[in-house]
Amino acid sequence: MPASAIINESNLDPSSKRDKKSKKKELDSQINESNDNVISEKKKSKSKNKKEKLGNDEDHYKKKRKDSKNSDSSLTSTKSKRKKHEDQVDDEVDEKSESSSSSKAPNSKKRKLSEKDLASVVLNNDPGVEDENSLDPNVKGIDDVKEIPENLKLSSYRLTQTTIDSLKKRGIEALFPIQAATFDVIYDGKDVLARAKTGTGKTLAFALPITEILLAQNQKDNFASKRRGRSPRVMVMTPTRDLANQVLSEFEFIAPSLKFLSIYGGNGGKSIEVQYQGLREGTDVIVGTPGRLLDQINRGNLKLEELKFICLDEADQMLDIGFAEDMETILQHVKNHKEKQGEGVDYQTLLFSATVPNWVKQTVVKYLKSDYVNVDLVGNSDTKTNENICHYAIRSSWASRKDIIGDVVACYAGTGSCVIFCNTKNDANELALNDKLKQDAQVLHGDIAQSQRETTLKGFRNGKFKCIICTDVLARGIDILQVDLVINCEPPKDVESYVHRAGRTARAGRQGKAVTFFKPQEEYLLQIIERGARIQFQIVGPPQPQDIISATANDAVKNLESVESSVLPYFHSTAKELIERQGAIEALSAALAYISGYSGGIKKRSLMSATEGYTTLLFKFNYPIRHGSYARTIVKKHFPNLPENDVNAFKLTKDSEGVVFDVVSDHLSVNEDGIISICGNTWYNTRTTTLEIAKELPELQENKNNNNGRNGWGRNSGGNFRNGSGGNRNVGFSNNNNNNNKNGRGNGYGYGGGKSSGNRGNGYGRKF
Repeated sequence: MPASAIINESNLDPSSKRDKKSKKKELDSQINESNDNVISEKKKSKSKNKKEKLGNDEDHYKKKRKDSKNSDSSLTSTKSKRKKHEDQVDDEVDEKSESSSSSKAPNSKKRKLSEKDLASVVLNNDPGVEDENSLDPNVKGIDDVKEIPENLKLSSYRLTQTTIDSLKKRGIEALFPIQAATFDVIYDGKDVLARAKTGTGKTLAFALPITEILLAQNQKDNFASKRRGRSPRVMVMTPTRDLANQVLSEFEFIAPSLKFLSIYGGNGGKSIEVQYQGLREGTDVIVGTPGRLLDQINRGNLKLEELKFICLDEADQMLDIGFAEDMETILQHVKNHKEKQGEGVDYQTLLFSATVPNWVKQTVVKYLKSDYVNVDLVGNSDTKTNENICHYAIRSSWASRKDIIGDVVACYAGTGSCVIFCNTKNDANELALNDKLKQDAQVLHGDIAQSQRETTLKGFRNGKFKCIICTDVLARGIDILQVDLVINCEPPKDVESYVHRAGRTARAGRQGKAVTFFKPQEEYLLQIIERGARIQFQIVGPPQPQDIISATANDAVKNLESVESSVLPYFHSTAKELIERQGAIEALSAALAYISGYSGGIKKRSLMSATEGYTTLLFKFNYPIRHGSYARTIVKKHFPNLPENDVNAFKLTKDSEGVVFDVVSDHLSVNEDGIISICGNTWYNTRTTTLEIAKELPELQENKNNNNGRNGWGRNSGGNFRNGSGGNRNVGFSNNNNNNNKNGRGNGYGYGGGKSSGNRGNGYGRKF
């Protein structure tokens, strides 16, 4: 059974802050009690005045002034009491702070940390441990600079000064929780299965202790550490070439004195001969993909008898179908090499990932030692994704999606970068040709040469272009801090893919957004992701003209401000002619529109389907209704000239007191008073019913016909089969071999609906 690893919180706050906090609490309780007495006195005096009206106004006003004076004096005494108490608290805290600062080590460091940075590293949450970092925000006079907790300080771990200096060059003053939780465990020789959320420093979590152990061994045997032809002591396996390069760069930055080698194949990868030459010269750490590593082992080029660490980054994908067989073979080769040297299993196995499904926990038993340590910093938390990510979903047709994505980038990405995920390579290539993206986007997927992929990633990191359009090749582990927006062109097929895709943003404490496009029939996939990842999608409409103009105009202004002043005189004469002809405001507005890329105008879009040329209207009722067809009847009655095909999608709001629907924009007009006319017929609001143009999409009721597999492709090729593809009503497109199960409406991918074979929806039954 795996060992349970528990690291308790310790010394997260200096004693002076705790004392001050407790003093403030005592002060607040005393003040509240005093104020309660004042309020009670005032109430008693008022009731007494009401009951004892004697008709003598002079006596009445005297009594009222007396009560007011008593109240004022009581409040004055309370304020003076508070001020005196605060002075005492501050004096006591200052004395304690001076005494504690004098006893601190001279190398004590401070930095500004968020509350998440100061979170304790607790693998099995102990309800008895109280987090004392959450200080009362109303308490004033406390310095915002919080001391780094003892369990996160660099000096608290077995790090050499050289490594600490390297980390500080990158602005790393303290460890992240996953790094603190695993350092000593790895350093002490334990196998580890670790899970932490995306963007929390998992690569450094295994790279730091490994390099420290290697450097310590080099000091003991300097000759062996520089011997030509030495076998690697560390092997890190990753699912993609790009992630292998990133992991290698992390190792090189921490310990440049060690020798590293990347081993992967594919288009643009180093040839086998070049990699073999690197192995012959000797290396300390190899990072690669399983296929090419296995190829080098089979050729006899890669010796594994000196291996001390095997690390799987993105372990769940490495153990999944496609990699599992290669993984099994490589580990068997390691054992064989060790046995030839007369050594047993003397290496450590480290598995790291942001997602660890249950099947992974069952599979790792054969790879890890029986006393392995399970480090889980996700556990039963409220969300499995980074808390700094906002999750949005936009309903749209596939045809309109490509045009909307450019507007979403303009409105949501801000000054940061954007990663756009497509499910296929062809989709990525086609999207890159979109007029709104092609000037500021590059494509990255498996068919692109490795040298070009590396150039593309380098340019993206350096901000040479705003967007990168890719497949899942970039979903795992790639760390680019400036990514503020992730876009899914369609919902991923599983929860783990969504978690990793969304995890490309909100890295290292930043804020981020993840936007997912979906068709109405894909809404059940969002529900599966919500349940699995424990998140909540906010359904929003596509960006509207006012949103697009506001976002792009700001970017255009920044571009104008960046123009070198020395070139401006060359344009003065043309600018004067333009101003004389159009006027200053019109001329500048035209320039901003052209720079923003919207010189051809901006068409209105439906908030529900994102279809261009449609406007979304909203009926509001002061009473609940049962169905959207109620509003359809009103539209037919009041706008008889409106073609039936030009109005659609009547959707009931969640509170059942509203209906949204789409109308062709050419039929719609609004006068200066905001009165709406459709096809020449004017609508006037009543006490019970109002009609307006929807500025944002209200929360809608779920589609009752969307039962995740209950409905098929259509009744008689046009409507709905009652039972369609999917074996389980609550799962979707799953295979269910139980023909008689209660929820098995449609076994496998049957085109159900008939009653043949005695089972409803089983096989190819006849149509209704």
